[in-house]
Amino acid sequence: MNLKKVFITFLLCTLSFSSFSQKDSTYIKEGFTFGLLPAISYSADLGFQYGGLTNLYWYGDGSNYPEYNHSLYLEYSEYTAGSTLMRLYYDSPVIIPGIRTTADITYFRDLAMDFYGFNGQDAVYNQDWEDTSSSDYKSSVFYRHHREMFRIMTNFKGSLHSNKPEWQWMAGLVYFDFDIGSVDIDRLNKRKDDDDKLPDIDGIYDKYLDWNIISKDEATGGQHAYIKLGLSYDTRDIKANASKGVWTELFIAYMPSFLSSQSDSYTRINLFHRQYFALNQSRNLTLVYRIGYQHKLSGTIPFYLLPHMSTSILTSATSQGLGGSKTLRGINRNRIVGNGSLLTNIEMRWKMWRTKLFKQDFYLGTNYFIDMGLITQDYEIDKSMVPADEYDLYFNDSSDKPHISYGLGLKAALNENFVLSADYGIAANKQDGTSGLYITLNYLF
Repeated sequence: MNLKKVFITFLLCTLSFSSFSQKDSTYIKEGFTFGLLPAISYSADLGFQYGGLTNLYWYGDGSNYPEYNHSLYLEYSEYTAGSTLMRLYYDSPVIIPGIRTTADITYFRDLAMDFYGFNGQDAVYNQDWEDTSSSDYKSSVFYRHHREMFRIMTNFKGSLHSNKPEWQWMAGLVYFDFDIGSVDIDRLNKRKDDDDKLPDIDGIYDKYLDWNIISKDEATGGQHAYIKLGLSYDTRDIKANASKGVWTELFIAYMPSFLSSQSDSYTRINLFHRQYFALNQSRNLTLVYRIGYQHKLSGTIPFYLLPHMSTSILTSATSQGLGGSKTLRGINRNRIVGNGSLLTNIEMRWKMWRTKLFKQDFYLGTNYFIDMGLITQDYEIDKSMVPADEYDLYFNDSSDKPHISYGLGLKAALNENFVLSADYGIAANKQDGTSGLYITLNYLF
């Protein structure tokens, strides 16, 4: 059973407290606020998720509202079958004068990480192999592998010139420690009845190892650190949910071989452009779009780092795609993986109701979207060891074509920055999956 299809979250409570407040305005917020969000989800393979998250904000005297002085995000959750997520994320435009500083520490143990192969359309996806009701059923975790990820990320951003604050330089350092392996079938089966146990068979990850498509040097993961430098152009009116402006970022990410447990270095370019249009005077109806482009300039990228995207901020625990809650909603997570890719998201956003509750700004909104992704630079693989009688079951030998999904969502926002988001996306092609429900924090971009 796909976790994304059955993810159910209940907003049990949203608490906010304000201190040292002297003003009483719907659009001014002072002092300290925080939101609490307990979450519940269920997967037949991963079990129940339990835990919670909180986002703490310090607005100071409110003179910069809706911008905050400090934001601290904390999350901890577990699944009864063993997957674990722990995250701390800090963001501040004032802790270093004139420089926006972000820092992230994340540990994520995923007992069934999605893996469908490489180069999009070239990798065949067979839904029946995961469907227990199908006569062709193999395993509901056939397209999965085990992944543990520990990450430390820092980002710094400052103005190039005091008279042009929209132009900014960016720099950062990212460290990863990956532990990769086959799905631990025995562990997942401990909580299952005999009739529901997963069969102990090779999944696609194991087959790719046997066929030497995934090299033994990369098979178990590794430690990596890369440096990123870039430029940003940002004219958004509100960072959490802009109604007008442009936000463009260009990154060069370089991983030298001496900062990697692998022998090769690599260089990659990342470009993300977002634009926001207010469609009425009240700015409660906006049209927004995002275009993202990645391209390998040199070297060899480990297969488990191919989905990673460099960015100046993280709106979720991971920055990866294409496919899933933060890139192509409704398409299977990491379905489209290669050396280079193109991403497009188009949304219509409507803040349909706004009020003030307990001296806190609150609004409800909705969004309607179309997402598209495409591999523009293949990840080179050697298929010579694939058995001839299995070849057509796994490969199309075709160039990639656009992968499209569409859907709608709901938003509930507290003091502009704490945004509870629910999106439901539908894949246009069954080769990419069926649909997905995602309940997270923040707008997509």
